[in-house]
Amino acid sequence: MSRFAVVPIRRVSVLFIFSIILLFADGGNAMSRMQPPDGVVAGVVNAFGSRDAVRLNRFVHPKQGVVVIYRQGVFNVFKAVSRIDFRKPVPEYFPYPKIRGGAPLRYAALPVYDCGREAWSKTGLFCDPKHRDVLLSTMAINLKRSGLKEISQETIDRFRALEAKSVRVVLVDVNGNDLVFYLTRIGERWYLTILDRVSSDCSA
Repeated sequence: MSRFAVVPIRRVSVLFIFSIILLFADGGNAMSRMQPPDGVVAGVVNAFGSRDAVRLNRFVHPKQGVVVIYRQGVFNVFKAVSRIDFRKPVPEYFPYPKIRGGAPLRYAALPVYDCGREAWSKTGLFCDPKHRDVLLSTMAINLKRSGLKEISQETIDRFRALEAKSVRVVLVDVNGNDLVFYLTRIGERWYLTILDRVSSDCSA
């Protein structure tokens, strides 16, 4: 009797182990799909460092453009631009960062800015494919609720869809200068889609 009882248990165990293997394999594939190539990250960083707009805008999707998030008073606001122009930054009084790359890209937890210390938690170039950021959609929702800006639900949904397939990249150099941007996979290529100019801006 015990011999017959062991057979289904073994079958269940094999099926369970096989399911776990498939789950982790699929997770690994999903992770690789959300991991931008080092060359794309370095290309964006180096283009900002050399102020090479021609090179930088090769990473900008012709239809998607770039959404720039910045601080206006006590609120975070945004402006969509078709391309990055170093002579006309957004906002106009805040030049785009001229920051040198060179740090190796690390796929790890992202640095966090501490307004009390006025410093990032660590330096280097980081990307965390597991992290899903909702800065843009949350900001749009807050602007709509406060009545400061008319934003359609369609726009908010579009921002959420963009965030779902984007990764956040943070570069902090040894002097504390930073560059924060998002890369999005559209088709078979990665594009610069969001530029974060608020995470280290603690002004009120």
